[in-house]
Amino acid sequence: MHKRILICGGGTAGHVYPAMAVIEEIKRNHPQVLLLYVGTQKGMENKLIPPMGIPFEAIRASGLSVADNILYKCWVYMRFCANLLGGFLMAAKIILRFKPDVVLGMGGYVCGPVLVAAMLLRKKFMLHEQNYIPGRLNRFFSKFARKVFISFEQTREYLPAQHKKIVWTGNPVRDTVRKFEKEKKDYHRWHLKPGRFTIIAFGGSLGAGKLNNMILDLYAYFRKNDKLQIMIITGKRFYRQFKLAAEKITKDDHRILLSMIPYTQQMARIYRIADLIISRAGANTIAELALTDVPAILVPYPYAVGNHQYFNAKFLADHGRAILIQDKDLSSELLIDNISGLIEHNKKNCHNLLNKKVRLKKVDSAKLITENMIGS
Repeated sequence: MHKRILICGGGTAGHVYPAMAVIEEIKRNHPQVLLLYVGTQKGMENKLIPPMGIPFEAIRASGLSVADNILYKCWVYMRFCANLLGGFLMAAKIILRFKPDVVLGMGGYVCGPVLVAAMLLRKKFMLHEQNYIPGRLNRFFSKFARKVFISFEQTREYLPAQHKKIVWTGNPVRDTVRKFEKEKKDYHRWHLKPGRFTIIAFGGSLGAGKLNNMILDLYAYFRKNDKLQIMIITGKRFYRQFKLAAEKITKDDHRILLSMIPYTQQMARIYRIADLIISRAGANTIAELALTDVPAILVPYPYAVGNHQYFNAKFLADHGRAILIQDKDLSSELLIDNISGLIEHNKKNCHNLLNKKVRLKKVDSAKLITENMIGS
């Protein structure tokens, strides 16, 4: 009888992309395994998973809020409870019909109702934690999980009661990014030119308004530099606003190149041409930067639960592969200072960042997770 695996997770790329990497591994090396993905209609998974050729089912789910507005928070909690109940009933029906041998939770609020249903129906489940600091959902469900896969070895310290079930796997990265060096250096695709120092900035799958504004300041400062080009992935919600702002400051006599797109899934091509990445510090970005060895300036999102993006970024900074700038310290002057050092090689720490090849321990994360599930 073929093994049946139900995978749940979603919302942002940080949860969906690692799940996609696991699916790629299973389809490539264990084609006899029957897969089912459970997500939401609104999350990225609804668009990214079905093209992979596996069944996808959506349930009701919503998250909690860290907002200070009491009325809004009450409404969010009421909606959370209603969706938890509704999502649980939908997930229970799916589990009873699919009869999975194991459920894998990849993070995101959709996992809540699915894992509750798995617990009550006595289905074994496993978790993957992408971030350095475990999220609230994984902290809770780790008590009942068969195994907990972690991306950073230091994450064990935050789950002291679960030591026996923790397996360090790293964070799965999609095949396209793992093989990024095979991509052609295609600058023209992004309206850029070869031979220039290429800075690529992004704020994660949702974008980051503050980083976008800083890029405009960088453009203004380096406008006469014909050895530099900047590409900004604005996030769909910020694209129009950024484009209008950029049009107001760009002039024909400016020598720097500026390219902008709202979003792309072609990150392997992005890493192939990048000399420097400026970004937030989501777990998926950290895993991809560690794999590709592209130098980075990381500005952790300050409102992430448990400040986990700071610890994600600190991991790379401690290994000499990134400059960490806290959001509260971020300024145009500081960013310009660091970038000037990288371009001119006239600052020791920046020089080391570009030339010091610190090889972080790399593992086949998707393979480890898959083998643990299939062998259980």
